Amino acid sequence: KIEKLNQKAPNQSFKSWREKSEDISSSVKQGTTFVVCAICLETLQEDDTIRLLSCAHIFHSLCLAKWFLKRHDTCPLCKACFMSSSEKSPKPLQIPERTHTR
Repeated sequence: KIEKLNQKAPNQSFKSWREKSEDISSSVKQGTTFVVCAICLETLQEDDTIRLLSCAHIFHSLCLAKWFLKRHDTCPLCKACFMSSSEKSPKPLQIPERTHTR
């Protein structure tokens, strides 16, 4: 299951994300503003390994992996699904109700 997460949100260092990301404020780029992992509420450090979701929210890699393994496929912040419907866990088989004819 982690392989699916690795495909959708591969590991990267916080430092490299900050350096190459164009959508963040200059204060985050310069390191004068702190970025917090919304799962553990710890400040992200330059050498931390993170995961970036398609909704653009970032989390510690381990925090998001634990979240994902508890059968969550949505962003902890905005609830956007980061797995396509074909990659979600299969739904249980539903057996149609029997109708009795007399």
